[in-house]
Amino acid sequence: MQNYYRSLKKFQYSTALPIFLMITDAFIIYSLIKVSIHYNWLTAVDYEPTILGLVTAFLILSWVISGLIASTYQVENLGTLEKIMYYSSNTSVLYAALLIGLKLSSILPGFSWLDLSLIFSSTVISVVLVRSFMLRLYRYYRKLPFNQKPCIVIGTNQSALNLFHYFQNTPTLTQRFKGFFDHEEPFLNELKPWYLGGLSEVQAFCLENGIKEIYYTKPNDRSYLNDLQDFAERHFIYLGIVPDLDSDEKRKIDAQLFDDGKIPVISFRNTPLRLIVNAQIKRLFDILFSGLVLIALSISVFPIIALAIKIDSPGPILFRQLRPGRNNRLFWCYKFRTMKVNNQVEVQASKNDTRITRFGAFLRKTSLDELPQFFNVLIGDMSVVGPRPNMQNQLLYYSKHIPEYPIRHTITPGITGYAQVSGFRGETKELYLMRKRVEYDLEYMQNWSLSLDIKIIWLTVLNMIKGEENAY
Repeated sequence: MQNYYRSLKKFQYSTALPIFLMITDAFIIYSLIKVSIHYNWLTAVDYEPTILGLVTAFLILSWVISGLIASTYQVENLGTLEKIMYYSSNTSVLYAALLIGLKLSSILPGFSWLDLSLIFSSTVISVVLVRSFMLRLYRYYRKLPFNQKPCIVIGTNQSALNLFHYFQNTPTLTQRFKGFFDHEEPFLNELKPWYLGGLSEVQAFCLENGIKEIYYTKPNDRSYLNDLQDFAERHFIYLGIVPDLDSDEKRKIDAQLFDDGKIPVISFRNTPLRLIVNAQIKRLFDILFSGLVLIALSISVFPIIALAIKIDSPGPILFRQLRPGRNNRLFWCYKFRTMKVNNQVEVQASKNDTRITRFGAFLRKTSLDELPQFFNVLIGDMSVVGPRPNMQNQLLYYSKHIPEYPIRHTITPGITGYAQVSGFRGETKELYLMRKRVEYDLEYMQNWSLSLDIKIIWLTVLNMIKGEENAY
């Protein structure tokens, strides 16, 4: 086993969701005050706009501070309606105390006690209603077919039973439990209906039923685990080890897969993007970023590049090619055409390649030929940052010579990547060059964060300005 999920909590307590919730709360309070003043529900209608803005800021800040103290913005405190009600109640108590303090200190001189009561009650009710709606919307989203992860459990011991109960009693999980595999049928009657077969049948069942996750609960069998790990990595299946630990031992492992921390899971690889909250944050960033880029470029750079391509050589403006994406699913990858029309589309470009046009050389040097791939990002075939999608023949070749190569296809490919900004771009004549790319891709996957994506984007822009030495 190579890695524990030591940094999992860091990603569970994401900063993106709390910031989003704070902005939402601020908007709610601002809207409530504007509506109340418009309909003369408040006596503080004679405030100057600037003063009213400052007062509104005080009210928003008071609510946010109360929420931070009461832990209402932490991800694990938003999973049920009961938790939302409980932590919102705690926040409201602190908020009430701060409002009273602001009133007594004459910071809110134009607001009567009735005004503050109206603001307080409407804020608490509105926030709870919005949170509840968001929770229902999120649960609905998680139940959509593309979010479901069929999973199986290997073993029928106490750890397997605990995991089974967790799957059965937690409807908000994206995992959809299919059954158990073990050497023999389980002893407990509760588990017998879920018994699927022996260990030799696991791989065939996974392939036939599209299994996405395997949880191994049996005592360590190094030979079988190695074989299972190789199979899982080849077919993009998550493999987690669920150890049989007592409560004291569980507390020593800073690695829980599930929300309440009752089920410790040891992973062969640290993969933050396997968590749905991280994947959704990355996808939301991709949509916003690619949408803004496409709007900006469509009215500025794209028409100029298109005209230059048509003037430079006959042929289409765009070039498209089937590339293997996440889980090896093929998609059409778009680029500006940089070569003369030819029949060698599966041959990698090399230095002084005669197929490359004069303007195409400039596009490649500055990476401007990749800009149409923002359309791929917008529709979900690619991400802004991720492992670069190689050609199909490269996939077949490198999968045979680099054992870790298929792992890079467990996440969405990117326009740019950690390997590219680290100096590994361009032709890969030698096998070691692709090995280095894979190393950087895996390092990116194991250390993903939104800040890392932004850093890679910034380095890519700098490289575009300087010009890529290996881009040809």
